[in-house]
Amino acid sequence: MTSTVHPIAPRRLLRRAEVMDRVGLAKSTLYSRISAGTFPKPVNLGASVRWVESEVDAWIAAQISARDHGTEEGGTAGGTDGPGHTPPLAA
Repeated sequence: MTSTVHPIAPRRLLRRAEVMDRVGLAKSTLYSRISAGTFPKPVNLGASVRWVESEVDAWIAAQISARDHGTEEGGTAGGTDGPGHTPPLAA
């Protein structure tokens, strides 16, 4: 029986500052969206966390696609409330 070796696609892990710079979100908004399930979860590396670059890029592409197709998702409240709901203003 032969073993098939699958090549591992190269992945880069991004620091929080890099993620915030790429997506233009504040730290609190980033973590709010992670909690709401509307942003990729970070990878825990002990005392620090990182995000998989390809997952962040896919999230960005999804936001662009939603814009281009006229759908609204992922506001400050994470996009989890139904239509017609106005999220509270940030403090």
